[in-house]
Amino acid sequence: MKLVNIADEGAKYKWQLYDLYDKAFPEQEKKPLHVMEKLVADGKMEMLAMVDEDEFAGLAINLIDAEQDRALLDYYAIAPEKRNSGYGSMGLEALLKKFKNHKYIFEIETQDEKAENAEERKRRKAFYLRNGLRETGLFVNVYDTDFEILTPDGELTFWEYVDFLREVMYEEYVQILRPTLIAMKKK
Repeated sequence: MKLVNIADEGAKYKWQLYDLYDKAFPEQEKKPLHVMEKLVADGKMEMLAMVDEDEFAGLAINLIDAEQDRALLDYYAIAPEKRNSGYGSMGLEALLKKFKNHKYIFEIETQDEKAENAEERKRRKAFYLRNGLRETGLFVNVYDTDFEILTPDGELTFWEYVDFLREVMYEEYVQILRPTLIAMKKK
């Protein structure tokens, strides 16, 4: 599995990435493409096509703080025709390798038995834990959505998280996101 940046050598996968982004995420969770393209131009985001033998397999969109070696997986999706074939694990393995010297942050929806996608949330968390991520004990609300934060080493404070958002996002966007600490559980 190769990770190819659509801003340069992966340009031929740009429209497949945009199409999957449009279809894979709920409207309220998507950033406008013009905001994302500005973040890319400013070096604060990268859009990666996951490619297997020149075939588009999925996308990984990361927020990047290159100065402090920090990154956040903002969006991750496998193309519908490639799902349930190991591509999710292969892509995550490639990402963890790429960001092995970074503080790499993952936001997943909190576990909620009453949520209409409760089973999907449970599977998603199990997938990330099975593939090497660890719980930080940190639960936040961002943009009216409750998230649990995972990292490869299980270490992150709320203030490190907020500082990261402030560093990579424009202040007016951080004001819209309104990061709030919900809970900090001991591991």
